[in-house]
Amino acid sequence: MAAQAVTFCVDDTIGAKDDKYRIGVVDRTFGDVDSHEPAPQRDYPEPILKHDDVSEAQFHAFMRTGVPPRRTCLVSWQTEYVTELIPESELELLDRAFFIGDVVKRDALSPMTGTVIGTRAECTILPTAAIQEVELNQISQQNMCVRTVPAEELQYVHEYQEGALVLYDDWVGRIEELHDEVAIRLDNGYVVVVERANELEADDQTVERVHVGDKVKTKKGNLRRGRWKYGSWNPNLNPHGTVVEVRTVEISVRWLTQSFKADPNNARPRYREPPTDLGLDVLESGDLRVYDHTKNPPSLTPGNVMDRSYHMADVTVGDRVRFKDLTGASVKYDGTKILPNGLPQGKVERIPRTDTQGFDMNVYLVMQTHTSVKVLWQDLSISEDSSTSLIPDPNMDDTDEVWPGEIVASKEKADEQFEESSWAFKPAKVGVVQRVKAVDRIATVRWFENADIRFTGHDLIYPCRTGKIGTVEEDISLYDIRDVGLTRRRGDYVKIMPELVDRLESTPGLRLCHLFGEVIDLGLDGKLTIRLGAADTVVDVRVAPERVTLVHSSDMDSDFYNDGYHSMDADDDDPNDYEDTSMGDTSEYEDMWVEYDGRVEHISADEDSAWSTEDEDGSSDISMHDIPDLSLPENGVETSKTTPELESEISTDVPTGSIRPNAFNLTKGTHASPFLILDTLPAEHHYIDHSRPSNSVYTRRVQKEFKILRNSLPPGIFVRTWESRMDLLRVLIIGPSDTPYEYAPFIIDMHLGSSFPNSPPEAFFHSWTDGQGPVNPNLYEDGKICLSLLGTWHADERNENWNAAKSTVLQVLVSIMGLVLVKEPYYSKYLLLYEAGYDIHQNTPETSLPSALYTERAYFRARAFITHALTQNVTPFDEELKWLYQDQSPDAPKLLDKAIAAANAIIERSEQKSEGDVQDGLNIISLGAVMMLKRQVKRLEGLKSRDASS
Repeated sequence: MAAQAVTFCVDDTIGAKDDKYRIGVVDRTFGDVDSHEPAPQRDYPEPILKHDDVSEAQFHAFMRTGVPPRRTCLVSWQTEYVTELIPESELELLDRAFFIGDVVKRDALSPMTGTVIGTRAECTILPTAAIQEVELNQISQQNMCVRTVPAEELQYVHEYQEGALVLYDDWVGRIEELHDEVAIRLDNGYVVVVERANELEADDQTVERVHVGDKVKTKKGNLRRGRWKYGSWNPNLNPHGTVVEVRTVEISVRWLTQSFKADPNNARPRYREPPTDLGLDVLESGDLRVYDHTKNPPSLTPGNVMDRSYHMADVTVGDRVRFKDLTGASVKYDGTKILPNGLPQGKVERIPRTDTQGFDMNVYLVMQTHTSVKVLWQDLSISEDSSTSLIPDPNMDDTDEVWPGEIVASKEKADEQFEESSWAFKPAKVGVVQRVKAVDRIATVRWFENADIRFTGHDLIYPCRTGKIGTVEEDISLYDIRDVGLTRRRGDYVKIMPELVDRLESTPGLRLCHLFGEVIDLGLDGKLTIRLGAADTVVDVRVAPERVTLVHSSDMDSDFYNDGYHSMDADDDDPNDYEDTSMGDTSEYEDMWVEYDGRVEHISADEDSAWSTEDEDGSSDISMHDIPDLSLPENGVETSKTTPELESEISTDVPTGSIRPNAFNLTKGTHASPFLILDTLPAEHHYIDHSRPSNSVYTRRVQKEFKILRNSLPPGIFVRTWESRMDLLRVLIIGPSDTPYEYAPFIIDMHLGSSFPNSPPEAFFHSWTDGQGPVNPNLYEDGKICLSLLGTWHADERNENWNAAKSTVLQVLVSIMGLVLVKEPYYSKYLLLYEAGYDIHQNTPETSLPSALYTERAYFRARAFITHALTQNVTPFDEELKWLYQDQSPDAPKLLDKAIAAANAIIERSEQKSEGDVQDGLNIISLGAVMMLKRQVKRLEGLKSRDASS
């Protein structure tokens, strides 16, 4: 059996198959669309290299688009300080970094996911002093590296790091920026603290912050104005040397929260946050501490008797580190041990301060890591695996996914009345997930006995209470429960209310100022276990989730913190500082790139002078699925009003390729005429309050649009307008067959505003999912329709912008039917989120399962649209809907019967599926989706029974 191909991910540690000493980190992959920023050379000081097996055409395309060719990676080699586009077949996966709380899978096709609850890493490290002495490709010799060093024995060489959490004056903050004071030893042995550390240029241009041991150069003026520790200024000195000391002299902090109860003896009012910029006086006072998340409770601490095994490997390839206990390391790694693979473990040779003018030069470069990951799986099993045997979950945007310990609520509303009943939602039940049958999409839940949880929209209303957990377990569909906003992820940093702590066992010396820590466990009873790392002696406590406030999470990316943040270097950010950046022979890739709404597009020299909002071809090539046969009574009469024949510059044809020829035999009739002009305007039309345009040019264009709609509407689309408001339209679209939207009705309101046709029509989608989520990625619950023709999404080679001279309302409607209501709507979602990654991910292993899950969810949600349309007044389509769905005349479509039969067939196939059957979301669905679909079928059958008895 052939070995399974390795999937490479960004930040993977890899090695070259033909050189075991060549180690690097993956920067970009074909499948990771988040890494596909165009013009990749902008990110690297040295030219990107091309492997011999990558063609010139592939390399040229990559240097423009930033997308590596399929089965290639962009790798930064740590052992050579170069970046290369290289085939995956030349690489070996050495390690993969995961963090506490990450969601992982064993492979992309597996339905089950797990949560990382612990990591351990062993490192191979190399003295930085050795790197400076000889060429790096020669120093990777067996006697120069120290191997199998546990990460917990190491610490960063810098005390302060950007992104680290700090505790000061009863506040918790995050370091956003810092300034270092750097001392360098020149080649002649003189030592000087340079005036401006930011003017130092490391020999290794990939270094963003200099470390002890780095070789650097600078301008002579930076030395002359410096503070000399050994020797003195001499104009003949070579401004090149080695960094011997780095001291942080100022940090800039974004204060997150006042975590602790203030000391009554503190003169500072508790509501006043500390200054943003903290200088050396504070840093050396001992009052500011960096939160150390690697600290663990003493092994005999009562709160640790359950052995939570919460460990964190906090070291990655390329880091500069020191030993926490250098003396002990010198004894442990004495060079005598031989590892099972035959390599020597290596020897730690301590560099005495007497040899380095009193400076500590015992700094190491992390060359390689081997990570072991402990995972809690959805079925409640726990495993410990090599990180290379797992992959990140590619479907992290699935809002229906849950894991053990998470708090969820039923989507069913409680019967009881309460004060906020008119505007708040109280779920019937709130509970804790015990385990999940991932393939079936079914969770086992224990419910709280007296929970008091309320929502307004998606927001939790405080105060709230979970209470005591019950003993009875219930299996429930994942689609029947929702997150309540109380779940915290492992690795989240929180503060807790001091009077509400339920400690595992009383711990002497615990003070109020210590009640800040990290979530390390989600209990199956709903309680969170918090590791109070701010305490003098670290302790674990348990607390109800509603008593915890989130302070910091890894989900809070840099954009969250940088919004409105003032950099202490703002005045120094001169664009002229970057004028000297050279890319050598890669300058041909330095084209113009423009960013639109967070999306970067390339503008070539030829394109720059030829921008246009008009396409060369007014037609769009749309491939549509079959539409239910909506044949009308043969004796019907067209009741639409006539419009004078007008010469038109716009096309009156249905876009080429949108409808399969001879697919339908449609005869016009009074029951469901495609286009009608009516008298009575529905009061609930979304745009009824908008002003009515009135000018001759506008009127002529609207008449042309109506002529096109009257003559060219495809089967399944019905349009109504009104004599008094011909600027308003209401559209009924019947979902195409062989899609999750088959037989379902969709209502869209449109407004041809005063700027029409220079601007596209306004459109509003009536979502009938009752807040349970969108039925389609392009159709939002708030009514927005995401479509390039409507100006609500940017156009690309697949889609066109609205063109006043060529585009029509008909094109908009056909695009909704052909591009939105599709068989696999998940890929429309990818097109929205990652335009460049659409083709990359379509029908690939990592997206086949998410696509099937999205399709099955869209299918049963669309069934609810049928129920809504047949039980509510949908003016002016009440008669049309009755004829389309419920009329039993021989020539009626009988869509209700067809919808029930199709759903029952899916249920039967899904319940009788064999082991080899694939859940595609449309023919075979999960048992959790079956539960939902059965409920919808019961309602549809109830409508049919009601009609039969009436």
